[in-house]
Amino acid sequence: MNSIVPNRLLGRVCLVSGSTSGIGEAIARRLAAEGAQVVVNGRRADLGEAVAAAIRADGGAAMFLPADLTQTDDCAQLVAATHETYGRLDALVHNAGNSKRGTVVDTPLADWQLLLSLNVTAAFLLAKAAIPVMQAQGGGSIVHIGSVHTTVPKRNMAAYCASRGALLMLSRQMAVDYMQDRIRVNVVNPGWVDTPGERELLVGLGQSPSVMDTAARANPFGRLLGPDDIAKVVAYLVSDDSELVTGSAFDIHHEHPLSG
Repeated sequence: MNSIVPNRLLGRVCLVSGSTSGIGEAIARRLAAEGAQVVVNGRRADLGEAVAAAIRADGGAAMFLPADLTQTDDCAQLVAATHETYGRLDALVHNAGNSKRGTVVDTPLADWQLLLSLNVTAAFLLAKAAIPVMQAQGGGSIVHIGSVHTTVPKRNMAAYCASRGALLMLSRQMAVDYMQDRIRVNVVNPGWVDTPGERELLVGLGQSPSVMDTAARANPFGRLLGPDDIAKVVAYLVSDDSELVTGSAFDIHHEHPLSG
């Protein structure tokens, strides 16, 4: 990782949902490297425990708490367990999400409901549990990881685009409601990020295993986004460096608005 600010987050407690791999793992590692006590979250205990152990091996502080964020009770219990363990919650980073292909006509209702549940409702439920904790301690930061498709349409991704657009407006509305409590709510919208999960997804859709390497070479910057690029922005939004930033969307991509 580059540009780590040692101890910038010392004493902070940060919960990062969906942090057992990819972007979420990079965020958890970055926050811990800057001094935060990090709660790693996901459904797979083997992966989550491995991430937390790796953070501790690097000198950071981390623990793993499992949760299925499509389940209402799991969202509340995840926040409660974090608060009970550390006595506070300074930052909630909702990274967990899902993506499925399909137009309005051919998307099954079950897929629509799954994406809305994980991408939007989980953000609502986690914030519902976290905000009272943050109010009682005098403030906090909520960061939602969205997508370029928050504002940029994409063919054959009706449910995903709808869920990301909803997350953006939910975040901005929350920012207005809780500004007086010194609770900041922001969104980070990545473009195409090179992660193992993305490569696996593309291969499953029939793409060549080298498709992302080809795309990187064609990029004017010479590479695609990596998980650390997103983690840097999140660390800034969690820190006091962004103490007057709320209701903002940080678009980290170069896609054209009419791409598809």
